[in-house]
Amino acid sequence: MSDPTPLHEFARSRTRPVKRSLTPLNGLLLWLDAQILWRFARPRRLTAMVAAIQTERAALSTISDADLAQRLQAPPVRAADLTARASAPAHATVAEMLRRHLGFALRDNQIACALALLSGDCVELRTGEGKTLAAGYAALLAARSGVSVHVLTVNDYLAQRDHDSLAPFAAALGLTSAVITLATPDADRRAAYDSDIVYGTNKTFVFDHLRDRRDRALRRATQPRQMGQALAICDEADSLLIDEATIPMILSETGNALPAADLRLFADLVGFARSLVLGTEARADRRGQWHLTGAGLSRLERAAQGWPHPVARSEEVIGLAETALTACYRFRPGEAYLVAEDKVVMIDPATGRFMPDRRWDYGLHQMVELAAGVPATPDAETVARMTQQSYFRQYRRLSGLTGTARECAAELWSVYGLPVRRVAAHAPSRLVNLGFRVFGKADAKWRWIAARAAAVAQTRAVLIGVNHVAEVEALHRVFVAQGIAVAVLDARSEADEAGLVAMAGQVGQITLATHLAGRGTDIALDAAVRAAGGLHVIIGSAMLSARLERQLYGRAGRAGDPGSYEIAISRADPTLTEGPRDPLSRLLRAGLRLPLAGVQRRCLAAFQARRDKFAVQARRRALLREQTLIQQLGYS
Repeated sequence: MSDPTPLHEFARSRTRPVKRSLTPLNGLLLWLDAQILWRFARPRRLTAMVAAIQTERAALSTISDADLAQRLQAPPVRAADLTARASAPAHATVAEMLRRHLGFALRDNQIACALALLSGDCVELRTGEGKTLAAGYAALLAARSGVSVHVLTVNDYLAQRDHDSLAPFAAALGLTSAVITLATPDADRRAAYDSDIVYGTNKTFVFDHLRDRRDRALRRATQPRQMGQALAICDEADSLLIDEATIPMILSETGNALPAADLRLFADLVGFARSLVLGTEARADRRGQWHLTGAGLSRLERAAQGWPHPVARSEEVIGLAETALTACYRFRPGEAYLVAEDKVVMIDPATGRFMPDRRWDYGLHQMVELAAGVPATPDAETVARMTQQSYFRQYRRLSGLTGTARECAAELWSVYGLPVRRVAAHAPSRLVNLGFRVFGKADAKWRWIAARAAAVAQTRAVLIGVNHVAEVEALHRVFVAQGIAVAVLDARSEADEAGLVAMAGQVGQITLATHLAGRGTDIALDAAVRAAGGLHVIIGSAMLSARLERQLYGRAGRAGDPGSYEIAISRADPTLTEGPRDPLSRLLRAGLRLPLAGVQRRCLAAFQARRDKFAVQARRRALLREQTLIQQLGYS
């Protein structure tokens, strides 16, 4: 991809909202970018600019508040010059204002991070280094220059928290700011988007974009909510731009009641799927997709003769039967969804959070409901849809920051044109790796983890990370049986997240969590825990990728604190049993049986790398498929 579109002042207009003009994607170029060309994407050096800002800021530290206020009234720099050397004095003035409000000065790496965001880079900065403050500093600088800024993060709690911390500084600079959450009334959203800086989640921005597109298509006489896509700063960029990239954002409206004949067919299909002999009559391919074997097809042909629905006598019933297999065996409770108040609520596979506004396609969603034993709900009519890959590519300037970007640097460059810039931490890491263990069965692993956590928690705090709610429940039962109190942080405890995280750094505290513990959660350590060695993290599941492992153990050893981590998996972990079935993957699984920790670790890493490769290919196919659909249907 080419260099980012130049950043200019943004004249707000709902009649001509700004967005980036995108050239059609080419599958071959995407592949070349991801395989070769990303290695030549080198962000420009910022060392001299950082030093200039710090020198200017130090000189301002002796002037009076009145003089500083007068300097803040000076005309801002042009948006196109935000990273030019001549803008250093203006940046330093804002940095000094922050120092006087915060009581401490921005560190060099935070200023470097902010400049990289303004340059259109994806910054990798270790957790605990103040990425949120760096993002806020970048947002203030851009907004002062007349650029409309969207700051995106992964959940409403973080969006509200980050906005509240920035709002006083924005007001001091004469800027307006707002936060949009799921609870924000639609009538208030236009006013919020009028602000210079808007905080919200990725889902909030995408769905409001889809609502505007729906209203335009239906020729509704309403003003658009959004006024364009100028600058986006994505916190936890790998989650927003990679992990959730191909999850379709589907705007739907309540459809017609579920036909009785369809309900009967879905129930017959779920019963049929449950009666099959797995491995003989049905099996999953290397991507986890379920298919009928020859024996299964023969059995389906016999069973369908007794089903009254006309589809039962067509070839379409084969696809529906495989959909039923997916509902029964791929989307399992505690992993893909939970049942709450007689409703199936999807779980975000990237963060472990509930997704109450999401549904699977018609047929699949109803069969999941029937498999879960809850009433099947009516279908919802899709009125607009878009993947987040397509949405984010529309920004004039896209940037991001995260603690884990290097594993997906090739994809960030090939899809979004984002070079990855690694910014050094302000202090050496004191995080200690205490080893890697492989158990044959899950039960043995859970017992070892419970005993290990209890021993470490005598003097320290422990965080245990697993993949799914179902694994949380299995490990929690072991703790309960041993009389050990633990805090559980998963999708069901999301409302209590802040309180649970606040306690997670206390002596004796054991916190059991799914992926959401690795997203924007700062675990503050008490003095006794810090003196005893800091937070200890146990990764208790085979993670889908090494990047997810880093997200979890990165909760320890933050900002120069001591800390440690270790990994304990079993060969029965779902990630290993349900992964690719090709010969190399089977060989890597077999390598986990060798009693050599180094070999086992390398086998797991290679297995994760293969899963990452398949996931990248799936995201690339989805992006190209959506582009083709957009071209055929003629919408933008």
